[in-house]
Formats: sequence, structure tokens, C-alpha cells
Amino acid sequence: MPERRSAGRRVAPGPFEEEVPGGEARGESREIADRFFRTLRGLLLPGDSSATISDGLRPAGVLVPLRAGGQGVTVVLARRTEQVPHHKGQVCFPGGSRDPGDRDLLATALREAEEELGIRREEVELLGAMGPVETVTGFSIRPFVARIPGSAVFRLAEFEVAEVFEAPLSVFGEFRRYRWAEASFRGRENRVYFFDYGTHTIWGATARILHDLAERIFGASDGRRSLPSAEWV
Repeated sequence: MPERRSAGRRVAPGPFEEEVPGGEARGESREIADRFFRTLRGLLLPGDSSATISDGLRPAGVLVPLRAGGQGVTVVLARRTEQVPHHKGQVCFPGGSRDPGDRDLLATALREAEEELGIRREEVELLGAMGPVETVTGFSIRPFVARIPGSAVFRLAEFEVAEVFEAPLSVFGEFRRYRWAEASFRGRENRVYFFDYGTHTIWGATARILHDLAERIFGASDGRRSLPSAEWV
């Protein structure tokens, strides 16, 4: 499945969002997609579950947007501009630091997704949360996995987001494609993942989140355990 990259303020739905032809086929495709997302919901933590933030780290929330079309489930990713103060030019999920006015980190993720990509809160179907990911830049990032409609139109914040693109969820279950390096952080060794997709290298917290999400869906990369596999991606 080819990569779709887009730049500018307003991005219309692309080929990943196209329905398969025929009313009956569309209904069946929608049913399978709904079943997949129900299964995924059961593999995640409740969206309102609490998480411990290590002392000295800044709390942040990100939204992991997924959407389904005739060709499967895709992950929406963004690339930051070189103007932002943190993570310049990196591939990321929409999100950021918790503001004083945010009720919780889910509110942070939803606010940032709307500000950065124009994903409206009413379009978001929360599926669940994942455990926090700590970064060497001093953040504790809480990922919230959500389904957004195939008809969603992205409106990019030009200062923060250089482009938005989508990748098939299934490619992140190809664990042989990950590269990794050991890094010491807060007195312990951590594995830093790198994943090449098209012209992009996804790494750091974003790659860790994708790797962990893929393990939940497709089973562990080391083969030691097996979780319910996806029916359709």
C-alpha cells in the first residue's frame, strides 16, 4: 500500500479512506472494521485509567489516530516543522505537554490533535490508553488510541506541522523491520526503536508506541506470548 504524504493547511481524505465498491461490500467492510476496533478496545487500558509519572518528568498526552477504509486500517502520523522548540523535524503523533487548563492528559491529547491537525473532538472515538513512555528529553507521554472517521479532513497548524501522512497499521507488526539501539536513561537501559517507512524514519517515543501497539494486536515480537490477532488491518 503506497504512502500518502500531504503538506499545507487543509488535507482532504485520500485513497486509504475510499470505500470498497458496492453497497453489500461496503456494509461487510464496515462490519469487519467495527469488529476489529471492538477487539482492539479490549487490548487497551481504559481511557480514564491513571498512570504514574516519574518525578522530574513533564506530563504529556498524544492521540494515536486510526481510521479504516476499503484497504484496511491506517495510522495517522505527522512530521514536525523545524520551528518547534522540541522534536524538530521528527515524525510524531499529535500531542504535547499538559496545560494548566487541561482536566487530564486525555484532554491534552484531544486539544493538541485539534490544534495541530484539525481533528475535532466530536470526531474522536476513544478506544483506550497505553502505558506512559518516558523520553530522554524529559517527558512522560501518555498515548490515547482513537478511531477517527475516514471522512476526516486535516487542517495543519503551519508553525508546528510540516506534513501529515498515513501508514498501514499492519506494517508496524512486521517486527523484523525495526532497528534498535540501547540507551541509558534515569539509571536503566532502554531500547530505542527506529522504523523506516518511505522517506521517513520513525524513532523514539513514536516508534516505541507503534511497536507496543503492534505487540498488543499481532502478538509479541519475541514470540513468548500471543495476544488475539487482528481480523482485518
